[in-house]
Amino acid sequence: MGELRRMYDEVAPPSPEVLAEGRARLVALTGDDRRRSPRPRRSRGLPAVALAGAVAAAGAVVVAAQGSDDGPREIRPVSAHEVLTRAAATARLEPELHPRPGQYLYVRSVVAWGPGKVAPGKSAGKETRERWVSVDGSKPGLLREPCRRPGAKVCDSPIPVQDESAPVPRPGSHLWLVRELPGLIEHWIPQVKAHTPAPAATPVRGRPFGEWDWYGVGELVGDYLPPRLRAEVFEFLSDVPRVRVDEHATDALDRPAVALSQDSGGGRLELVFDRSTYRFLGSRYLDLKPRPVGGDWTSEPESGAGEVKTTVLQVKVADRLPTGS
Repeated sequence: MGELRRMYDEVAPPSPEVLAEGRARLVALTGDDRRRSPRPRRSRGLPAVALAGAVAAAGAVVVAAQGSDDGPREIRPVSAHEVLTRAAATARLEPELHPRPGQYLYVRSVVAWGPGKVAPGKSAGKETRERWVSVDGSKPGLLREPCRRPGAKVCDSPIPVQDESAPVPRPGSHLWLVRELPGLIEHWIPQVKAHTPAPAATPVRGRPFGEWDWYGVGELVGDYLPPRLRAEVFEFLSDVPRVRVDEHATDALDRPAVALSQDSGGGRLELVFDRSTYRFLGSRYLDLKPRPVGGDWTSEPESGAGEVKTTVLQVKVADRLPTGS
């Protein structure tokens, strides 16, 4: 159990901005017909080179199966379905947190961005963030990140209550997700089995109740979910068609990983898993829209990097917000 807890402290829910948008998307999925914010999304080896193109086209990871002692090792593709099925089994073994109403979830994460194609000569950026979020949405939270003001070490920013008029637990909060998500998954399963069309190339507003969306559903696993519920989300996603598999991915700490993705609204959200254990590590958001040449994102993570990775280092329950920096 000690080893499991050590592993979990290195696991990955995402950045504050990504989580806020994920909650907003889930609220929209459940029938809230208010218009979504137009705010840009943030984010967030194959044995033989000759196989890379064919495997990418097939949407599969290539793995080696053990042959006889003297014979060659068999190379076979592994589908996104198998990756997610294994990820679900791994998720069920994670230690469970038990936050109560009035408490906070504390998340410490690493966010990495750039350089990408916009300014290939510039170095990538990276920073550590801390976040305290009310588990029932009843109280403001706090984001703590490195300051960009001269002479300051860290800067604190409040995380406001989303809808003070809504009953507690408020939509988008952890306890609200735990209550609502199982029913939503049951509602989405027939849609996936019926092979509903992939998400449109542009954002769709006013979705009918329960219409699933890769970006919205995929971001939910980045937040803390109880092990059983996170596993159910992975099992649901395992039946989604047309999911890309990238076995050459890395997380925000540059660790080898396998990533699963779909494109939606001019962007690509990847769910990133440990290549050996299939433990969920975090996410990567890639902006696919045309971008101007130039720009400096080494000091501004979401100023136009085009690529943002998030890996969570620690998740725990806190009784109160910190008193100082």
